[in-house]
Amino acid sequence: MTDFIKKYSALCLLLFTFCIMVMPHSGHGGDLWCWTKWAEYIFQNGLGQIYNSNSDYLPLYHYILYLYSLSQVSIEEIGRNIYYLKFITLLFHFVTGYFLALMIKKERDSWDKILINVLFYLLNIAILYNTVIWGQVDAILTCFVFGSIYFAYKKRILLSLIFMVLAINFKLQAIIFLPIVGLMLLPLIISCFSIEKLVKWILVLLILQLLIISPFIVEGTVGSLWAVVTGSVGKYPVVSMNAYNIWDFMLSGNLMQILDSNTFLGISYKSWGLFMFFTTSGIALLPLAKLGYLSIVNRTELNVPLDKILIVCTIIPLLFFYFNTQMHERYTHPAFIFLIAYSLCKKKPLIAIVGCLAYFLNLEDVLRFMKLDNYGTLIFNRDFISSLYLITIIWLYSDLFNFKLNKGNKS
Repeated sequence: MTDFIKKYSALCLLLFTFCIMVMPHSGHGGDLWCWTKWAEYIFQNGLGQIYNSNSDYLPLYHYILYLYSLSQVSIEEIGRNIYYLKFITLLFHFVTGYFLALMIKKERDSWDKILINVLFYLLNIAILYNTVIWGQVDAILTCFVFGSIYFAYKKRILLSLIFMVLAINFKLQAIIFLPIVGLMLLPLIISCFSIEKLVKWILVLLILQLLIISPFIVEGTVGSLWAVVTGSVGKYPVVSMNAYNIWDFMLSGNLMQILDSNTFLGISYKSWGLFMFFTTSGIALLPLAKLGYLSIVNRTELNVPLDKILIVCTIIPLLFFYFNTQMHERYTHPAFIFLIAYSLCKKKPLIAIVGCLAYFLNLEDVLRFMKLDNYGTLIFNRDFISSLYLITIIWLYSDLFNFKLNKGNKS
């Protein structure tokens, strides 16, 4: 294990150095503009005042912007060096890779084999595009979410809950993973329940949450922070924010200009999306719910197969992205660490390739960093990309419920 840590650290250092050398200083103009303006505002007014700047991000990323602003000697340097934030996000990418190695390691596997397998994640262009090219921070959210699931799988209740609190304080969309973590932890909590442990868990999480929001309490801006939380739902009341999903099959025209309050059969598009998401995600959660229920009733240890956990953790964010309105192109990002982990565990690389290809094409068709000549056609066709996502989702459902297509039944 010690030898693996040394090799993994050396590999990450090599990759980090390479990224420093080749990383573009540009990215998505709108996002980099936000990072710049928020960091400048923190530099001039302090972290606790950031929600007076119309920021719509939750607190944890502002801590990163605060640390970044402290490293710059002038407000001019903040904008000039804003791409440095990509380096910070990369560090979380490497931490996630380490968790991945621990997650997929089997007793008979050598650490050298695991190191090679993890490269499928570390060097994955679809994953790196979000950080290295776009300049977004979904890799940080992914680190917190994957850490929470990893510790839940390892039956480390408090650590799992801590990582989930961090994830939700980073981006509210992490809340879609709460049912998974809850179903994994509830039987464990019941089996080892005591008042002392319950008080400990609550106190630790409460103290952590208070520490996160303490600068805003001190500055009297916690109300503005809460307004960001409540205002994040419905902020973009259109069918799609460049997410290539089911709505591309159902509607024509520019989906960014079609309000999701429009109706079909008297029901708004937004409500249809929520209905499809909750229905399909409820079905995906059934295996975990069943195993958890049997564990509680029979008072046995909860043992959920790792592959089932990874499938559910992949499919929930994919369903969230695929059916709901108001989705951005990047909202599937946390799904792919679980998809890659599943493909490595089950030796099914094709399903990860299909899913990652859909994500990469969606990002590139929006940002158009490569400046190709065939955007909107061929493989960059919206319907084609949406189809790749749909194939991935159906494939995952098939594996989750062990459909045997050649027999036409379930085993």
